[in-house]
Amino acid sequence: MADSQDKNYEDILELNSKIFECKDYDTVLTNIIEYAQQVAQADGTFLYILNSDDYFNLEITRIKSIGLSRNGSDNIALYPISYLPDLKEKNKVSMAEASALRKEILNYANVYAATDFEHNLFKNFEQENNYTVLSCLTLPIISRKGRVTAVAQFINAQDKNGKIISFTPSAQKNLQAIGTLLGITIENHQLRGSYNQLLESFIEVLTKAIDAKSPYTGLHCQRVPVIARMLTTAAVQETTGPLKNFEMSRDDWYALNIASWLHDCGKITTPEYIVDKATKLETIYNRIHEIRDRFEILRRDAHIDYLKKRLANTDSKENLQAEFVSKVAQLEDDFAFIAKCNTGDTPLKDEDIIRLEQLSKIKFIRYFDRTKGLSWAERDNIPDIEAYQKPAYENLLQNRQDLISKGYNYGELYNLEIRQGTINKEERAKINEHIVVTIDMLKEIHFPKELSNVVEYAGAHHERVDGKGYPNGLTGDQMSIPAKIMAIADIYEALTASDRPYKEPKKLSEVLSIMRDMKNNGHIDPDLYRVFIESGVYKEYAEQYISPEQIDEINPEDYL
Repeated sequence: MADSQDKNYEDILELNSKIFECKDYDTVLTNIIEYAQQVAQADGTFLYILNSDDYFNLEITRIKSIGLSRNGSDNIALYPISYLPDLKEKNKVSMAEASALRKEILNYANVYAATDFEHNLFKNFEQENNYTVLSCLTLPIISRKGRVTAVAQFINAQDKNGKIISFTPSAQKNLQAIGTLLGITIENHQLRGSYNQLLESFIEVLTKAIDAKSPYTGLHCQRVPVIARMLTTAAVQETTGPLKNFEMSRDDWYALNIASWLHDCGKITTPEYIVDKATKLETIYNRIHEIRDRFEILRRDAHIDYLKKRLANTDSKENLQAEFVSKVAQLEDDFAFIAKCNTGDTPLKDEDIIRLEQLSKIKFIRYFDRTKGLSWAERDNIPDIEAYQKPAYENLLQNRQDLISKGYNYGELYNLEIRQGTINKEERAKINEHIVVTIDMLKEIHFPKELSNVVEYAGAHHERVDGKGYPNGLTGDQMSIPAKIMAIADIYEALTASDRPYKEPKKLSEVLSIMRDMKNNGHIDPDLYRVFIESGVYKEYAEQYISPEQIDEINPEDYL
């Protein structure tokens, strides 16, 4: 007897060891149920799972004598998924259903003698498999909070000679003990599932908040995970070269998914006019209209000057008209130049900067009080209130003191002189700051140990392999492969996007040319970039997410 008890202890310790070593829930569940079947000396087992939404399904079927083994959806034909509350309305339910509803252990030497239950599952199973069910022990698996999470059903207990017998009180007691272990396993799995749902709901809410702030960023947040997943899959499949030993565990995949969704969560603090800044003079609106109005004033002044000269007969009508037409043509040309500078489509040259400086000095007369209609905060930012109240000559393009506020410089000339793109240095710093905010936000989330890489994956997508990136200036050797994958995914989505207000859609050949140059100048990882091209990830994504008008003829070899 003592030897048998010692053997049971050894078996339970071995089972515990398997459970702790194995991270796959289905395998753990199978190990426990097969051990319970062995302890009960049962020929067969049915394990039903009750999920958190009260759906009841047959998860595992094991029949030793006929070598039957079914998991998951393979059992649906035998027992379709049921909604437990609906079963309360039935006149008769099965033993497994009754055990779940009543939290009762049911132990019968002959199941068909128990006429209070319906036995369709057993009858159908017997007919399908030429099998006979006699003894049956049905055990509800109850969580620490008193909720039924599963039902384990053991059939046809056998003696040493293989004869079918009833389940003894001793067998029932042993199964109850194992059922406790089973219950903890299922409960922990369901709690983890609930935690994952909570985390994913948080991600969805945050992404929707960013989406509401800027629909362009929102679409970016949805598409970067797609590219990251595609490229990571291709990298894992590498059998030669520097990436041949690269692998991803289930936790690594989950961490990458979360990181790719949240990599730009810090942009929720970035003003939307900066995120979506389409022109150099844009804040909440495009201030080119203010400058246009000044040109309208200058044109009107030119017209008035012409009419005055006509009245005074200072010159012939033809000469005065020619002078007026010339002035208007020059004003139109000057405004067209300023408007073109405002778009940021073409990098400015030194001569463009000189012309902007010259144009900025053109004067017009302001008659109305500049301080009226301002908030107290705006008035406090004016250095000389009295000067702003009186009529005065003002520059056509202005860099006034009151246009510098809260760390931003809204000066018109200052912004028009941005040499490339539409973002000035203060706005660039604010955009770059979103990475620091992202890292700080994610650090505040107490991720479990298996998801501890989320912060690193999400926070490094603007780092460069040559160490010139931000926020930490990491080199390629200091970054993990998933972090470097995130950088490529972020760049590719941004370059191929057709919905950005600050740039026209680029052809695929243009995008890959830019990325090839980024690979050559130390921006992105060359090994991952090679996989990106050779595996066809760029093409697979383009066919699904890029406008057909952007996809032109590509020879992959040209972009390696």
